[in-house]
Amino acid sequence: MPGGYLNPGNFDDKPPNQWPGQRGDLYLPFLFMRANPGDLGARPVVGPFWESPDILLLAGVEPGQAPPVPPQLGQTALAGQPNTLYAHVWNFGISQAPGVVVEFYWCDPTLGIGPGSAHLIGQATVALGARGSARSHAVVRCPDAWVPTFVNGGHECLVVRVWDETSDGIGTPEWDAALNRHVAQRNIHVIAAGQQNRALPGALILPAPMTLEVGPLYGEPASVAVQRAAPHEMAWLQLRTGVRGQFPGQAAPTGVALLGAPRPIGTGTGLDGGAAQHEVADDHQQVVFHTTDEPPAPGEAHVYRVTASQQGQIFGGYTVVMLG
Repeated sequence: MPGGYLNPGNFDDKPPNQWPGQRGDLYLPFLFMRANPGDLGARPVVGPFWESPDILLLAGVEPGQAPPVPPQLGQTALAGQPNTLYAHVWNFGISQAPGVVVEFYWCDPTLGIGPGSAHLIGQATVALGARGSARSHAVVRCPDAWVPTFVNGGHECLVVRVWDETSDGIGTPEWDAALNRHVAQRNIHVIAAGQQNRALPGALILPAPMTLEVGPLYGEPASVAVQRAAPHEMAWLQLRTGVRGQFPGQAAPTGVALLGAPRPIGTGTGLDGGAAQHEVADDHQQVVFHTTDEPPAPGEAHVYRVTASQQGQIFGGYTVVMLG
């Protein structure tokens, strides 16, 4: 080796989880999926990590009939019909990654994703070149269709995990898109004009109740809150408009966004105890989102973000968009 010799002791004495230099400068792959359009792989993610632009779908089409790349990037799923999923995966390492595994999962809407709530849809493989090459990133199509159920109105969460079998493993935490560059999460539900339903007097709610599971909490209470966001603060909406830098306008708030009081999972979708924030002390709890806002005008949108946090750190979120 330039500058000296190596012997087995040089490897046996290496402290665990330490690298002889910056990880991105080693002759290894550096795989990741973006949490936002400007993401270069640094973790933890700053801001919402559940609005990945790298999880895409083609609604109502079987994978065998779907093109290699979806023709529209901002589509949302159709309940009860086959949907084809795609993942945009990246390699910023100076080594190629010949055996990249891409796993696609769905989860019931949950503020906090883990193996207990994840359901495997399908798995694909792809070979990526080193950074700077023409093959350093690729759109990968899931070979198996995803058919969302009507139980949750089709608004399940999507998770994709990516790693190289030999040189860039899944890493830890294995399901945390905020901390692990190998994990991407898409917890987004878009409601277009005409889909809203006035099922409750004075309340504009979703076509099906938006029920969000909160846990697991691992023995520590959590704070669950809903806040209104400006459309330009949600970079993912550029996929919907199809134009970089173009967002829907901000719809005027005409009501409030509320969460029903926490209750055990599976005990109904009541909106009693509605508030902008709740404390949740136990596992296996759910909250129901609703809003009294009027439908947005054409070209405008309401954007709501529901978050769950512990000790001031957000560990889960879900974004609801109502388009005019």
